[in-house]
Parts: sequence; C-alpha cells; structure tokens
Amino acid sequence: MYSAKTHLNMIDWYSPDEDSYTLCDCLKDENMVNKLILDLGTSTGFITKSLHSNNVVISSDLNMKALIKQKNGNLIHMDLLNCIKQEYLDIIIFNPPYVLDSHDPIIGGGVYGREIIDEFINQVNVKMFYLLVIEANKYKEVIANIKNKGYIVEIKRIRRILGETIIILKCLK
Repeated sequence: MYSAKTHLNMIDWYSPDEDSYTLCDCLKDENMVNKLILDLGTSTGFITKSLHSNNVVISSDLNMKALIKQKNGNLIHMDLLNCIKQEYLDIIIFNPPYVLDSHDPIIGGGVYGREIIDEFINQVNVKMFYLLVIEANKYKEVIANIKNKGYIVEIKRIRRILGETIIILKCLK
C-alpha cells in the first residue's frame, strides 16, 4: 500500500505528491478569481502558490516549521479553524492528514483517517470549501456528515493511484 511517510521532508512537513497535484488541478479547473481563500494545513504552500496570483490566500498550519518555510506573507499559525472568522472567507481548501491509524501528526488521521476530517466538519461554517479525502476514509459517511450541516456536496474529482483513491469534494451552502 502507498505510504505518505515516504514523502515526508526531513524538515518535518509533507511535500506535494499525487494528492496535492490532483487537488491543484481540480482547483485550476474551478477558475477562482478575486476570492479570499484559506489554505488550511498549507504545509509547503503548494496550493497557495497555485492560487495566489488571482486571489488573496491565507496559509495556515499547526506546524510552525512549515509556515516559516513559506514565501507567502499571509500566514496564520493555528489548529484547524480556531483562530479565524470564517464569515470573511470565500473559500477554504483543505488537504487534511488522512492516513489510516498513523500516529504521525503530519500525515495521520487516526481510525479510518478521519479524526481531523471529522473535527474540521464540526468546525466549518463557510460558504464554500474543498476537501480532499480518500476512499478508505469512508468518504460516503464524510459526505453524509457534510450534508447534515446544510451543504450541497459535489464530487469534483476521483483519481485512482497506486494504493488509494483520491476524492475531491466541493461543498456549498
């Protein structure tokens, strides 16, 4: 099975891989312009870099080492959504730690890879967000939980790679 651990930078952050590339390609197809976007869990800032020329992007991460490495000046050190007023945001983009049963906070999502995903869903209250999940996260349950919060959920992209299936969700209120 695919292991995200093989893609960790020696300086403690997750380097872009197929999940990040898939999310980035999906977002480019959405033609986002003049939006205030939160790149939640930004890590290397790969998503931020792809969107910042036409938008104002805030990069946030719990990992201070990742933020220090960033070139984007709009940085927030925070745990999920606890330090931001969501009503001012147009869009949140989140590629969460989703690896099943990993204890590594950079990639680990706990049982079914959903601990951080489920907490994000509990906290989110923005007009639109994009969320990356994998099939093993029981994505149909994730979609049901998001719908229970009043969102319309659209599967924007499904990509099968070695060892996992990446799913990009677009969620609108």
